[in-house]
Amino acid sequence: MHVAINVTPLKSAHKNRGIGYYTYNLVENLKKDQSIIISTFSDTAEVKEADIIHYPWFDFFFHTLPLRKIAPTVVTIHDVIPFIFKEHYPVGIKGRINFLLQKVALKNCGAFITDSDTSKQDIVKHLKLESKKVFSIPLAAEDRFKLLSDTKLLYAKRKLKLPDRYLLYVGDANWVKNIPFLIKAFKKLKNISSDMNDLKLVLVGGVFLKRVNNINHPELESLKLANKLIEGQGLEESIVRVGNLEQDELVACYNLATVYVQPSFYEGFGLPVLEAFACGVPVVCSNGGSLPEVGGDAALFFDPHNLDQCINLLREVLQNMSLREKLIKLGLKQAEKFSWQKVLDDTKAVYMKTLMR
Repeated sequence: MHVAINVTPLKSAHKNRGIGYYTYNLVENLKKDQSIIISTFSDTAEVKEADIIHYPWFDFFFHTLPLRKIAPTVVTIHDVIPFIFKEHYPVGIKGRINFLLQKVALKNCGAFITDSDTSKQDIVKHLKLESKKVFSIPLAAEDRFKLLSDTKLLYAKRKLKLPDRYLLYVGDANWVKNIPFLIKAFKKLKNISSDMNDLKLVLVGGVFLKRVNNINHPELESLKLANKLIEGQGLEESIVRVGNLEQDELVACYNLATVYVQPSFYEGFGLPVLEAFACGVPVVCSNGGSLPEVGGDAALFFDPHNLDQCINLLREVLQNMSLREKLIKLGLKQAEKFSWQKVLDDTKAVYMKTLMR
């Protein structure tokens, strides 16, 4: 079986985001499988022959999927956030027209892959696709996300100038990530008692180093609000923005964290939660979207609109050592349930079902 995979995300702004992560790992791991032939392309004109064509992402408002298919086609749709929260993702006339064309392009595809059961339900609902053609294949953390030795951690802590005790967030800062909520929770948590004075918040992601005050773009409004909260509440010295990290540095940053926090209103999967589990970090996260699927019984969950609930859970994990140890053990076990080998096996099964249709 010859599978051609579109790798456009690896040549765009998606490269350092979840879509790029998925595309890269999908291609690199499938290449190791001797039962199939993998080729890559950015333009369909480059595809000379293929049994299956796989588009590992789908953009609703840009032309990413051709109307005419030259081979049975599989498309990965990670989530439908712009349709669940329409008021926060305004689309112009051009975007609406593009979406109509993209929706037509979906009709003659053989199968669709998504990252969670929650996303599958939302995709079927909002895109009106047949449920039997949509397959939920959960992602996994890379093997490099693991417990590190004290020597490696000490080196990384000095290099990155990380504090002794910190809450950690890894990712983007658009509206759905709920970063202003995280800033408010952190401020109130520090005010609770004197034993929180040394607590810091570490934000990982290139977006947190951007100067956005004079840029008008809806995707940046949430970040602007978060920056105003940081400045207005005097948190500049308590929040560490490290930007994008090399993978080994990121693993160390997880290992050294006291608690990982994911405050999102919704996640189609929520990979940082798995990465934190694999690195032995207790996780406190929202119950938005698929996060309960990923977190299982290993995370503590809060309503992403309930500030006090989030603060109480964070305080409990920070002050209760036995609870911390329990969550770490449960997290390590939860991470083991997800693997890239399972992603590959399930993906190959979708390819075979598509060929047999």
